Amino acid sequence: MKKTLLYQLTETSEYMMGFVIVTQKDNVIVIDGGRPADMPLLKEYIAGRHISAWILTHPHEDHISGFVDEMEKNGGADFDIERIYYSFPPYEEMIQNTDVEDLDYYRAEVNEMLPAFDRIKPRLGDKLSVVSRGDTVAVDECRLDILYTWHRGLTANPINDASLAFKLTTPNKTVLFLGDLGPDGGDLLYRESRHLLKADIVQMAHHGHMNVGFEVYAAISPEVCLWCCPDWLWEEKEEPGDPEKLFKVGRIRMYGTAVTRQWMEFLGVRKHYVTKDGTHCIEL
Repeated sequence: MKKTLLYQLTETSEYMMGFVIVTQKDNVIVIDGGRPADMPLLKEYIAGRHISAWILTHPHEDHISGFVDEMEKNGGADFDIERIYYSFPPYEEMIQNTDVEDLDYYRAEVNEMLPAFDRIKPRLGDKLSVVSRGDTVAVDECRLDILYTWHRGLTANPINDASLAFKLTTPNKTVLFLGDLGPDGGDLLYRESRHLLKADIVQMAHHGHMNVGFEVYAAISPEVCLWCCPDWLWEEKEEPGDPEKLFKVGRIRMYGTAVTRQWMEFLGVRKHYVTKDGTHCIEL
């Protein structure tokens, strides 16, 4: 019997997030994909298969600029895509908001990828599906349950905290994907869906730094962690951030990978897949 396979792709660009899930029927689920430089490796692992679902977690360059570039270049002709699932904040609403803690940072975040994605939306047509919390996407033996989408009012970390969080369930394993959720988004995820978070495997939020709080990971109680981390990020020595700097942008807490790794040790996690070590294949 064929296995469900999860490929965690290593970085070709400086850092990124990209996953390819191959189902037992040889169809594919793609999650993000990275930058344009990461597309050749992504195509290698898709290997011409039908893409039943392409999940875009949030509009940041290191997650979806490769996808956007492919659509601008040739309309995605190199991919056989059935559906694209996402839930991005509306650009016009976001950019008109000036009641934020750090307006320059906020505008830079909103302008990073949202306008580019809006430009390609007409090319995508009826392949696009906007998902909401509580939705389920079924692909062969895989089920994806949407646990979190963007919330109005999160302005300190506006794009990361707009990440999709969803649980992938296969006949044998569960994987929780957190995108780039930060502390505020993580707190809301915990408040709304604490009872749904338990999973065998977790994708570490925001590459493992400046990410969700310990209580989220404790509720997940994973056996395995997926880290999208190049060497410099995996070896990050940052301790909890400078309070004065955090207060300036309306944040209270941020944690580096050194702290997050200590959390995982405390939770008893023994297996870590880190992209600095190459592309990993995990049987689900």
